[in-house]
Amino acid sequence: MSQWHPQTEQLVEFAAGTCHTGISVAISVHLHYCPECRKRLSELESASAVLFEHQKPIAVSDNLFASVLSEIQQGKVTESVKPAAPARATSRYPKALSSLIPGTLEELEWRSPMKNLKVTHLMTDESGLIVGLHHMKAGGRVPNHQHRGDEISVVLEGGFSDELGTYGPGDFIFRTEEDVHSPQADAHEDCLMLSVVSAPVKLTGALGWLINPFLKA
Repeated sequence: MSQWHPQTEQLVEFAAGTCHTGISVAISVHLHYCPECRKRLSELESASAVLFEHQKPIAVSDNLFASVLSEIQQGKVTESVKPAAPARATSRYPKALSSLIPGTLEELEWRSPMKNLKVTHLMTDESGLIVGLHHMKAGGRVPNHQHRGDEISVVLEGGFSDELGTYGPGDFIFRTEEDVHSPQADAHEDCLMLSVVSAPVKLTGALGWLINPFLKA
C-alpha cells in the first residue's frame, strides 16, 4: 500500500476538476494503487455534492434553454464524425498513463543524460507542466540536484530512496524548488517513475555544468 500521498488541497482540486492535466494524470495514477486516497476522494466528492445541493438557485432568463439548445444543434451540424480509434492491447499500467503511451515502453524515445538514468517525454500540458517517465537502473544513483519548480513523482515499478524517505509502487512524492536530494534506486530492481515537473532539474554537484544542458526537455 502507498505510504506517500497527494496533499488534501491537491485532491480537492482533482475532485473539482480544476487541477492542470499533468497533475491530474499523476493523481489518477496514484489512485490506481491507493485505496486510502480513493476513499478520501469519494468523501470529498460526496461533501461537494451536499454543498452543491445547498446552493441558492440563480435566476436565468426564460429563453436560456432555447438558446443553449440552438447552439448545441448548430454544433452538431458542423461537427464531423471521427472514426473510432483501433483497440489497444491491455496495458499493465494505469489507464491515465497508458493513454499517453502509443505502444510499448521500448518504442518511446528515451534519452540517457547519465549512466544510471533514462528519461522520456510523454506530453506538455496546457500550463507547461512536463509529463514523462524516468527509469533508474537497480542501485543507480542520480547526483544531488534541485528543482527549478515543483516536481511530482509517482513510482510505477521498483522503488528508490533519498534523504527524505523510501518509496515504492504507487507512492506520490511532491518536491518543491527548495528541495535538494539524490535519489537512489533499490539494489534489487530497476525503478520506473512517472514524473511531472514545471521545469527540468538542476544538478548541484561538480559535474552539473556538464550534464545540466542535457536535462532540458
